[in-house]
Amino acid sequence: MNSRFLEILLNWPKPYVSGIDLHHILDKSPDSRQAIIKRAIHKGYLIPIRRDLYLIKNAKKPLLNSFEIALIIYGPSYVSFESALSYHGWIPEAVRTTTCASVKRAKEFETPIGIFSYEHIPIKAFSFGVEQHQQNSLTLFIASPVKALADIVYARKRTWNSMSDLSEDLRIEIESFQSFDKKILIELIENYPSPRVKKVLNVLLKGLRL
Repeated sequence: MNSRFLEILLNWPKPYVSGIDLHHILDKSPDSRQAIIKRAIHKGYLIPIRRDLYLIKNAKKPLLNSFEIALIIYGPSYVSFESALSYHGWIPEAVRTTTCASVKRAKEFETPIGIFSYEHIPIKAFSFGVEQHQQNSLTLFIASPVKALADIVYARKRTWNSMSDLSEDLRIEIESFQSFDKKILIELIENYPSPRVKKVLNVLLKGLRL
């Protein structure tokens, strides 16, 4: 293993490195570059996450953030569904699979760092209700709680006739609904291109007004 290459990896500013990054680091022919990458994998310095994306073992930089990696593995996408609800503290249990929404077809990746699941949502609904969250130097894109619920209704074909039904089904405390952003809720009702989603969100809006 080239000692200079190993030093670059261990001091890389991220705990992962992409195939494009390696193309620039290893200014060699494609065959030579692939041979070096294969040796690094064999020796355990690089751990493949998916094609052209590798975890750097024993990197000196911050630990891997599964939400950050989720947005890189399959994009464009954002964290949604149970992962978003758990992040916001709306559901009690930890979520083992990182769940995301994407405008591309549904797909799941089993990787050495966990399972990443992506479900399709309409492109017209993609940007509404998605928030930027800063974690140290990272910018993460995570669905607001109401957007995560809208995505669940759309992708999983779920429906609830009342806030109580929703609360019981997903084990969400009724008090959590008081922190709903009504502006985002109304925006989603107006822009989410699905009658089922609009119907359920109107049920929630009515419940908030009672």
